[in-house]
Amino acid sequence: MTQTIKNVLTTGAIYSIPPYQRHYEWGPELWHNLIHDVLIAGTNKDTEPSHWLGILLLSQDESTRFPDDDSRTAYSVIDGQQRLVTLLIWLSALVHHAEDTKEQITFRLENLCKLVPQKADQAALDVVMKKLWLDKKYQPLHESRVLQAYHYFRFALWLGEDALLDEQPIKVPKFKLDTPMIEYWTKYVSSNRGRDLVRGAPVKVKELIEATRSRLSIHTLIHEPRIDEPQAIIFDTLNGHRFPLEPLDHVRNSLFVRLPAVASEKIYDDFWEKAEQGLLATSIAMQKPGINFLYDYLISKGEKKRQGTINKNRGALHFNRMTRHLKDDKLAEFIKNDLTVAMSIWPVAIDKKRSVNIQGVEVGYPAAALELVSSIRELSSGPFNPLVLHYLVAYFNGLLDSQQLISNLFLIENYLVRQLLTLNPLSPLRSKVMDIAGNLDGRFDEISLKEALSKTWVTDEEILTGVEKRSFYDELGPRALGAVFRGIEIQLSGSGANKFRVSKNEYTIEHIYPRKAGRWEDNLTNWKSSPKRVAPFIDTLGNLTVVTQEHNSKVGNSQLRQKQEHPTVIGASAPLRLHED
Repeated sequence: MTQTIKNVLTTGAIYSIPPYQRHYEWGPELWHNLIHDVLIAGTNKDTEPSHWLGILLLSQDESTRFPDDDSRTAYSVIDGQQRLVTLLIWLSALVHHAEDTKEQITFRLENLCKLVPQKADQAALDVVMKKLWLDKKYQPLHESRVLQAYHYFRFALWLGEDALLDEQPIKVPKFKLDTPMIEYWTKYVSSNRGRDLVRGAPVKVKELIEATRSRLSIHTLIHEPRIDEPQAIIFDTLNGHRFPLEPLDHVRNSLFVRLPAVASEKIYDDFWEKAEQGLLATSIAMQKPGINFLYDYLISKGEKKRQGTINKNRGALHFNRMTRHLKDDKLAEFIKNDLTVAMSIWPVAIDKKRSVNIQGVEVGYPAAALELVSSIRELSSGPFNPLVLHYLVAYFNGLLDSQQLISNLFLIENYLVRQLLTLNPLSPLRSKVMDIAGNLDGRFDEISLKEALSKTWVTDEEILTGVEKRSFYDELGPRALGAVFRGIEIQLSGSGANKFRVSKNEYTIEHIYPRKAGRWEDNLTNWKSSPKRVAPFIDTLGNLTVVTQEHNSKVGNSQLRQKQEHPTVIGASAPLRLHED
């Protein structure tokens, strides 16, 4: 049903934004778009339809009602909360601007609906609605998007009509409470930073309020979970060009909207919030942890077996298909004991944490298991995360003991190294991992893992065939090669092995015979060889070794003897020698 803003924000309505929804996130471009919508609506004739803003998707049931006020109709906001909050901020800015400029208006903010935002936005919205933004005790709230939106609207209204008509968002000075705001704005407009801003004719608040309330409309939908499309699909359709939801937002919304309000808030507070915060705080270069986790989690659950190839960019839809049969207590148990546990453990699976804290309980993993996790991560940088996650979760849940966990991770590492030593590309490896996880289908025992791995196991014979001329350096890269060499070192030296790490300030992979012959010409002559003869072997395992970064920078292009004599650690020469076979 399409309604004007006046009817949507009516006194008789209570809108509650569930805690699992994202916080207020709109920025200058979307704030200015709303101003444009108001201006367009204000120029329309009374005979023309109201200007349509979008859709507000709501859920209404007894559990969302406020028991202290039966006269109001209560709704949970499934989608459209960003626009709803922005409209309240905009109307507050208009009313307060009118008060400051002594413009007479009859509209009162007390006549608006009641909005209950998330905890993170509640204080800032109260400050806005009560016009407390210049009170110094609320200065810590000035970083919130809610107050930034209010400041944007107040500054734009102070600038006047020209600023509202500007096609681009205006530049807004930062909050500065040690100077009266009007005085500060005036100085800003006169400064170099604000030189593009000019004060225009005063705005007519009464007309802007009327245009906002009577000439703008929103189409409201009441979602019925039993018969309507899943929320993830509706969100994808509704968001369009608006501020995009992340896949994890879709997942969170689609789960919690199916729970009773009281239960959803408790599960969110007790289980979800901390798990999501820990997940999103995980730093991965150029990647979003929420998207990556969801992708790894779906694969780890064996979903390829049921849904076909898992698409990383459609994680929310895959997830919805996986969980659509869960309801009531089973859905609550899934969130508490499955999904949020995996969310908390995933940073360990990608070698970003060493332990997990779930429900206040700190759980560590065996040192040998963590070394294998690091090695697998260095070897593949991602494709095997789902299998590692699968077994780390099993260990946490008491389904594996320490030795079983280590044995399974060692099998995964062995499988991975064998794939790399035949130079199988990483992209098909992800598909193989999907198949392996699908074959495991929730099982954790070593026999099942061996059976799943055996279908694509690389044999010793396959590795050795042509290995002497196989170019590894460019194909695998230093980190993966470092992990391979570390594995060889551990096998040869046992407990006394140097468990080196290839990293910026530690070790690196060095060509014994450099890519440019240069200083090696005499050596090659003495060995009755030539650059042409050794060229096919430059990037092979036999010509690569692990040295310190300092060793590489000092003698990287030097002759063999100089490389041998230069210490890799203080007092010890580099253990480099020619292959004797």
